[in-house]
Formats: sequence, C-alpha cells, structure tokens
Amino acid sequence: MCQLPTTRVRIVVCTISMELQLVQVLKQNGVGEICRTIKAEIDTIWAVQSAFKTLASVGHFYFSCGETVFSVNPADGFYDSDGLLLALFALKKFPHHREVLFPILDTISIYAKLDVERALTFCAIDGGVDLIMNCVRNHYDKPNLICMAHDALGSLILNDDIRQHIASTGLMHELVTLLDRFKSNVDVSRALLYPLSHLVVLREMAHTFVDLNGIPTALHCLKQHKHDQQAAWYALALLNALTTSDSYHIQLIGTVFSHKGVPLIARAIAMHVQVEEIALEGFQLLERIATVSQFFAVINRNHVLELAYHALSLYKGPQYTHTRLEIKKRVLTFQTCAIQDGHAYAMQERLTKGDCILYSIFVALTAVAAALSPYDHCTHHMTQALTASLRLPDTFPDTAHVWMYLESAFVSSLFRPVTPDSMATPAMMDGSNVLLGNVLLHQRRLSVVDLTEDKTTSDIFGVYMEERGYQATLPPVQAAPGLCHSAKCVLAQLRHSKWLDLYTRSVVIEWNVYNAALDIHIAMTLSLDFAVGAAIQTDLRATPAYFNVYRGVFLTSALFYVDMGLVFFTLYSVWRAGGKLHRYRQYYFFVGAHVMDGLIVVLWLGIWCTRLHYVTTASYSLMVQLAGPTYVSLRDVTSLAQQDRVLFAFVSLVMWLNWTRYLSSHHLRYLLCVLEATWGYIVGYILLIVVLVMGVTQYLMLAFPWSTQSTFFDHFTKAVNAMSTHGMPRPAESTWSGYVLFLGFNVLLPLYLFVRVRRPSL
Repeated sequence: MCQLPTTRVRIVVCTISMELQLVQVLKQNGVGEICRTIKAEIDTIWAVQSAFKTLASVGHFYFSCGETVFSVNPADGFYDSDGLLLALFALKKFPHHREVLFPILDTISIYAKLDVERALTFCAIDGGVDLIMNCVRNHYDKPNLICMAHDALGSLILNDDIRQHIASTGLMHELVTLLDRFKSNVDVSRALLYPLSHLVVLREMAHTFVDLNGIPTALHCLKQHKHDQQAAWYALALLNALTTSDSYHIQLIGTVFSHKGVPLIARAIAMHVQVEEIALEGFQLLERIATVSQFFAVINRNHVLELAYHALSLYKGPQYTHTRLEIKKRVLTFQTCAIQDGHAYAMQERLTKGDCILYSIFVALTAVAAALSPYDHCTHHMTQALTASLRLPDTFPDTAHVWMYLESAFVSSLFRPVTPDSMATPAMMDGSNVLLGNVLLHQRRLSVVDLTEDKTTSDIFGVYMEERGYQATLPPVQAAPGLCHSAKCVLAQLRHSKWLDLYTRSVVIEWNVYNAALDIHIAMTLSLDFAVGAAIQTDLRATPAYFNVYRGVFLTSALFYVDMGLVFFTLYSVWRAGGKLHRYRQYYFFVGAHVMDGLIVVLWLGIWCTRLHYVTTASYSLMVQLAGPTYVSLRDVTSLAQQDRVLFAFVSLVMWLNWTRYLSSHHLRYLLCVLEATWGYIVGYILLIVVLVMGVTQYLMLAFPWSTQSTFFDHFTKAVNAMSTHGMPRPAESTWSGYVLFLGFNVLLPLYLFVRVRRPSL
C-alpha cells in the first residue's frame, strides 16, 4: 500500500486536531471563556493575539459548516461576554501592532455577520469608526490590513442602525479617496466597495459620493476588475443603490465616459451571468437606466434584451423560481426599449435552435449539390483534352502562318480521315467525341463602308450578317457533286481568294462537339485578333453544357432529391424574408442581417429562374437541330449554364459566411463586443506600424543609396517582408538587418506599446 510522506501526515493530523478543538469549543460554549481570558490578559500581546485568532477561527468554522450541525451560535457567547467591546479596546491599545490587528479585525468582521442585530453594541463606544479607520491611517502602505479593516466596517454596516450612526461626510470622503488611490488593486477595491455599497443607500451619503466624483471611480473599478465576482457584485450593488436615491444619478451613470457606462455594466453581467446576485443587481440597475428614453439606443446596442433571455435560459428549476421572476420583470422594460427604437427592434435576430438546425441543413444540402454536380473533374479533363488536341499556339506572326495552322493541325484534329473498311463517319473525332454540324468561320473587317454588300464581296468574303460579319463554313462531308468535298479544299479556296487580308480585324471559328461517354455538349470557340502592326493573338474556349444534369432517369438520381430539398428551403427562406420585410419594412434595408437573408433569397430565386430558362432553351427541338448538317449556336445554352454555376458558387459563399450568425455563442458574442470596443486601438496600432515602416523605408533609401538601384517601393516591400518573415524571402538572402527588423517590429515594438499603455494605470 502506498505510504503518505511524513510531512503530509503531520499536516493532516494537525488539521483534524484543530477541527476537533473548534468543535469542542462550540459544544462547550467556550467563546465566553475565551473572551474572559482576553479581559484578564489584555496587557499581554501574544495572549490577545492567540485568543482573537481562536475566536476568528471558531466564527469562520461555524459560518461555513457549523450552522446546520450545532444548535449554539458562538455569537451569543461573544456578545454576552462583551467580545465586540474587547475587540475595540484592543484596537485602541495596540494601534501599531499589525500581528494583533489582523485577528482582531477578522473577529469583528465574522461575528458582525453571525449576528447582525447584536452588533448594535458597536454604537456603545464613541469613536468606534475612528478606531477601525486608524488601522488604515497608521498602516497606509499595508493593503492587506486596509482590506481587513474595511471588511470589518462593511460587516458592521449590515446593521441599519449602525449605518445611520456612523454615516458622515468625512467617512465617505476618506473611503472615496482610498478607492481612487487603490482602484488598480483588486483586493483593496473589493474591500472598499463593500462598505460603500451599503452607505450610499442613505440619500445624503449618495449625494456626497456623487459630489466626490465617485461614479467614474466605481465604473473604472468595474472595468478593471470585471473578472472578479465579488468586486463586480459590490460595484453593481453600489451603482444600483445610487439609482434609487435620485434619478439624476441614472443620467450620470449612463453618460459618463462618453456613454460607456452601460457597455461596462452589460459586459460585467455577461461575464458573471451565472451568479445570481450579480444577475439580479445588474439587471435591476439596467432596468432603471432603461426607463430613460435617451438610453434606449445604448441599451439596444449592447444586446441587453438578448442577455436577459440568456439569463432566463440558465436559471431553470424550482430552486431558481425567485430569480426567474425577478429577471422576467426586467425583460418587459428591455422589450419596450427595443420596440421604441425601430432600428434596434429590426436588429433583433430572434433565432431559435430550430432556425439554426434548418439553416445548417440548408448549407449541408448546398455542399452535397456541389459535390454531385455534373460539372466535375471529368468534365474539366475532357475539355482540357479537346483544347490540347488542337495544339494552338499563343500567337501567329502573320496570316500565312494562320493558313498553315488551319490547313494542317486544325483540320487534322477536327476531320479525321475515314478508311473505306471503317464503320466510323467523317463526323467522328478522337475518343467518344463527335463533331456536330459544320464549322462556322466569320470575320470582322476594319471598314464595312468601303466594302459594301454586293455580288463581288459575297463571292470573296461570303454572306455578310450584322451580328457576325462575313461567314464561311467548313463541311465535314461532301455537300453536293462538283463542289469541294473536304475542309481542306474550302480553306484552300478561301486562301486563294484572300479571305484574310490587311483589313481583317478578327476571325472567330465556332463548332460544336458532343461527347457520347459523358452525354455533354461542348461549344468550341477559336478567336484570332489581328492587331495592327503586331502579332496575331489567339484564344480558345471550350464551354460545356449538360442537357440532362441528372444523367439518366431523374427519379434514380440523388441530385434530383437534393434539388427538391433546396427548393423547399428556398420557399422557406422566401417565407421568412417576407415576414421580416413586412415586420421591419421601415428598417429592413438598414440591418445587415436582414439584407444578407434577402440577398440569399434573391440569389436562389435567380438560380431557379435560370434553371427554368435553361430547361426551356435546351429543348428537344434544339437537339434535333444539332443532329442536322448545319451549324447551330449553343451560345444561349452555355451562357445560361455558366450563369447558373456562377450564381450557385456565389450563394454558397454567402451562405457559408452567414452561417457564423446562426452558430454564434456567448463567448463569440463577447469576443465581438471586445473587438468593437478595442477597434480604435487596433486601427491606431495599424497606423503606427505603417508610420514605422515608412520611416524604416526612408532610412534604407537614404542610408544605402549606392548598394542597389532599388526604388522606394522596393525598400518598402523589404521592410514589410522583414517585419513578417525576418527578412528571408529565400534562405540564401538572410541578413543580420532582416533579423534586427524582425525583432524590432515583433518584440520591441509590442513591448514598448505595452509599457506606454500600462504607464497611466501604474
């Protein structure tokens, strides 16, 4: 069996024996005997110190767990034996002995809590407050003793009569001065806010506290120590007590620090919303602020109503009935603020878990539809193979090279030779690709005025059409006896007739290809741009279009059922957007969330309209025309298919970005509030970085003018690169100056800014 270390065994034995001694004292009511011992040995420091330590330990033990076990309250023996008077007398006798003052003040604090009514004996001593405050005055540099003294004072003030007895302008002035001096110390601030939160219940003390500029000090403590539960609770209780004494104090709390009072209070509540005392005090304070019309907007901007709803969702069960009822009373006031401010009312999301689940399914269906889309890698590879088979160069030096390419590589790629014993047709290309109809050539010329349409121009350049220009066709098979029976023959005739000359501006060659394996039509376009005095630029595009996106019987396609789900969610989104538009018609387009929902609805409606137009365009009659010998343009079909893909891609991006709105949690909202509050600091830091980078750039420009022929922009780029990657765009270029800049920007500069920011609070 494992053996505990000897030291740990001794600690456990000592702890058990101490607890047994405390139990024995409680059972035998030995508190009175200890007080009588103090009275007898009042001149002995160590005896007084030990006795008060024992009294404090007994009081804390009973306060923590003995109340449900022991029937005798040690406070009875303490007050029956004049323990409080003895403690005050000891404070007067040993004002400079810190080791004695600690247990005495601790004893006063705990026994004042154990029996609030009998603590009234404190008023029997004239100058009792001065005895406690002398502990602070004589030990002004001891924060621990200051905390203990004010804890004792706060426990005594729990008695209303003591509060009335000791309240004075001088005491309030001293407490506020201490709070202003030690506001950066969380322990001292917590100890000072404790008695102040009870003193300001009195109207005169509240006015004195406000006159001494106490509200900004209390809010500053709340801002600095919002992570501490007790400090936040006491600060909120203090501010809440101020609002009960005078309505003018509400105006001060709301307008102080440029209307930053409400954000500070709301942030403190949000951090400790699970603590009942803080939630009740905070929401009561915000309710009183929300009754003033000028604070409607700031209440709504800080999402106080949503915070109240969140608190209601946390306090469930019969043990929280009172808390829920108190928060529900405040919700009505916050709802009134939202209704009175139309813009804020429109900004209320009111998203439920059902909305989040449905939107998540909607986003998932868009991802599945994208995965099942027929326009996948196979389609991409097939179109890439088609364009690669043409072996088109980027430029041609002159028209002679254009004719050479058309008569060789172009013709051999589109028109494969057919042997007599083969079952293939002249329209068959490589693989499963089939050429549909003729190949259409049309050119645009520099001037149509000089080349008017007559028999001569028709014989040379072909028929002129307004939207296409001069046209010519390359037949895949012999059209009639006695005519050119191949594309090479037609190209030779066009070359002989100088179809391309100095006045040619552009030539576009169009043809259609059908891939039987993938059941897809591809519109091919080869463009030649004849620039004046320059090389001929080329461009080749292959645009695919599926006439049947479900690839077979639609009832057996998973994509069909996914599309049906998308149709359902589109109709649901239209219904929700219509309801919001009707409810917030005056402010709908001023709220980003509603505009985002409306944009998603418009995009989806555009997608379905495009798909319906696509179905009517890619009809059976068009397929019959494509099977004929003439060229049929697929421009409308391919443009609709491309439009559908672009709209679907854009709406998918918008929906994914919008998803964070539905998945926002308490921590994410707090982060957004923090970023909003620190936006000015972030912008300032960015501007400081830019200024420093400009300074380093100017230094590099002036200090090393002979090293390289770099421009100002080059030096600026090097400075930015040194800041982010310690001056190593490539491992071979690492220099000591790059490391210096990297350390300066990323280590020394943040340290310098931290010191400058922290200096005012030190």
